[in-house]
Amino acid sequence: MTEKKPSLLRTILDYSLPLIFGVITALVFANVAPDAYGALLHWSPLGPDHALAHYFNLHFLVNDVFMAFFFGLAAKEIVEAAMPGGALNPIKKAINPLLGTIGGVLGPVGVYFLYVFLTGNQDIARGWGIPTATDIALAWLVARVVFGVGHPAVSFLLLLAVADDAIGLGIIAIFYPDPEHPVEPAYIAVVAAAMAIAYGLRRARVTSFWPYVLVPGVISWVGLFLAHLHPALALVAIVPFMPNGGHDAGVYVERHQEEAAGVDTLNQFEHFFK
Repeated sequence: MTEKKPSLLRTILDYSLPLIFGVITALVFANVAPDAYGALLHWSPLGPDHALAHYFNLHFLVNDVFMAFFFGLAAKEIVEAAMPGGALNPIKKAINPLLGTIGGVLGPVGVYFLYVFLTGNQDIARGWGIPTATDIALAWLVARVVFGVGHPAVSFLLLLAVADDAIGLGIIAIFYPDPEHPVEPAYIAVVAAAMAIAYGLRRARVTSFWPYVLVPGVISWVGLFLAHLHPALALVAIVPFMPNGGHDAGVYVERHQEEAAGVDTLNQFEHFFK
């Protein structure tokens, strides 16, 4: 039987070539013309004096809106890996990446403070929270290239990275509060309400992913935004409620086979946004 060859577009998407091109372009741009880069990043079509100009700009769209779908896709991989046959099933297998998350936070902090101690540069000591972050986009890309799509190590990494970002939210809220926009924990109840709505949609056997994204997904995003937490994590709380196939398809399933069988809501969501 002749193996189905991937199309050029599929190859581009599978290897995240737009991401690589964007990272390289941004690095060059930011170092060659930092002022122009900053101006482009924060340019708002509403004008600099508009009350909402701080939010409606390129930085806001990428960091707070588009990244929500990226984290949603990462959550989909984790949910599927936790199903029967997945790398994180039974759930006790998830303990290792969660423990790895703790090491991934404390290790960089220790190295950072060691650097501060050895150099004697106390001016940068307060920046210890910066190295605790994980660049999930690049980490996911490298893991898929090194291990291959569907490898258990990829699920391990994604759970570690998402948990790391959740811890990062706590670090920012506690140690780097914004006096003008303090964290509002009460709005976490809005996220909880969004999860309840998503559960209701699942119980009602809603099989399209759009209601999950547009109703509880948006409500979850608004809740995190009003709480002054990173709204990019909005769909992480909603994706687990999307109906799924009940099992992980496995490491060796070809994409066209997965697409033929992946009619459940979780896979519809992935195939549309990925």
